[in-house]
Amino acid sequence: MKVFLDVGAHAGWTLMAIRDPKYRFDDIYCFEPTSACWPALERLADRRVTICRFGLWNRTTAQTLYDAGSRSASLYADKFEDARSEEEVELVRAADWFREHLRDDDEVYLKLNCEGAEADIVEDLLESGEFARLRAVMIDPDVRKIPSQRHRERELRERLRATGFTNYAMEEDVMIGDTHRLRIQNWLRAVGAEEHSPWLAARQAGYIVREALEGRREPLRTALSGRDS
Repeated sequence: MKVFLDVGAHAGWTLMAIRDPKYRFDDIYCFEPTSACWPALERLADRRVTICRFGLWNRTTAQTLYDAGSRSASLYADKFEDARSEEEVELVRAADWFREHLRDDDEVYLKLNCEGAEADIVEDLLESGEFARLRAVMIDPDVRKIPSQRHRERELRERLRATGFTNYAMEEDVMIGDTHRLRIQNWLRAVGAEEHSPWLAARQAGYIVREALEGRREPLRTALSGRDS
């Protein structure tokens, strides 16, 4: 099975990009602990999508999420200089979820954009041996935005280099484009996730029309500009 894990799904910006038929994802899991974001994800979900109403982390627990509902929401309070809204959210240890839900022969793509928790998740997956099973990982090192965690960006990069793994990329290297959709799709193109056939081309044309009818016109604009290839 071809699987996409959207860790830090928020309101579905990545989901809108990866539903495209050219990727042929069999299962899509959207991990989002903030309740305010769930309705937007539900509106976008199709039969392949599972909305996981919790976040991934390095342990299973309940934890305070600061600035809940915003794109900058974080488990780390010192990311913010002033008081922000708070929500107690559910978190599940990443390695445990992987062992329970992923099969050995799954082709797994993982997007990590979770405002500081990415370092904890990567360390957990490395220590458990689960990182090696991933086909491709995109890591947005948001620890750089958090005073108490900034040192971990360098440590994370050094640790990943020391593993010798080539299945990961940092955000600045692959998230290239004018919109989030184009940035995500540039990464997926770079790691060979796109598939092509006359049958898929027909499905994609139908998908582009349906998106436009729903008011989501970026796929159509991208196709007309010739960038969707």
